[in-house]
Amino acid sequence: MSHPAAALLRTVLLIAAASGVLLFLLPMGAGIINIGNLFGLTVCLLLFICLLIPSKVHAVVSRAWSCRSGKITLSVIGVLAVLGVLYCLAVSILMARAACRKPKQEPQALIVLGCKVNGKVPSLMLSRRIQAAYDAMQQYPDIPVVVSGGQGDNEEISEADCMAETLIARGIAPERILRENQSRSTSENLRFSKKILDENGIRGQLLLVTDAYHQMRAQMLAETEQLPDCAPVTPYTSWYLLPTFWVREWFGVAHAIVFGN
Repeated sequence: MSHPAAALLRTVLLIAAASGVLLFLLPMGAGIINIGNLFGLTVCLLLFICLLIPSKVHAVVSRAWSCRSGKITLSVIGVLAVLGVLYCLAVSILMARAACRKPKQEPQALIVLGCKVNGKVPSLMLSRRIQAAYDAMQQYPDIPVVVSGGQGDNEEISEADCMAETLIARGIAPERILRENQSRSTSENLRFSKKILDENGIRGQLLLVTDAYHQMRAQMLAETEQLPDCAPVTPYTSWYLLPTFWVREWFGVAHAIVFGN
């Protein structure tokens, strides 16, 4: 590669790394700090530093490579990095596919997975899930909805009650709404929702309302809980939040695979 081309590539990668740093910092300004933006921020910062001072990084790597323990350490890091990249790419493809699945049959019910409530008011992300559920209920006017979510810290009411009251205020008949207000995790959302569906004799195709990045893990756990086939209903996710929560799901999917929840 010619020197001008190498310089151009380095500049492009520097801009990409700096943009990544800013992108993962943005949610922190809104008080959102999780493994997604912490991991993404760390990776982008390391990439930025390596590109900014490549000669010093090369010198450090060369010194480490000169001894046996350094070679072993760098080799292990390299292998883990490659496997990690392959895992993230594979999971990202599966996440995108899960968010785009179409119902195989006529839906019989919706399940809306809960999200944070600010006091008694739905958070932005929960509001969008409620809107997506409302739109789906308008499209399928005869099917019920299970609103699922318990009461967390700093929440004055359960997520289920918040969703139910918001839907009722928008004109959804109360008898169409089934409340599951005990769950504290996605696996419990689905397990307890299945119990409610079984008690009401509801079988067949379900619609699962949660953000696109969350659909793969939610559908995996739904299968674990022996729910019928769940097709996605995905609300809009703000562009500046999507990278943070997408990266967080890489870890969430791994946890679900290993621990089943």
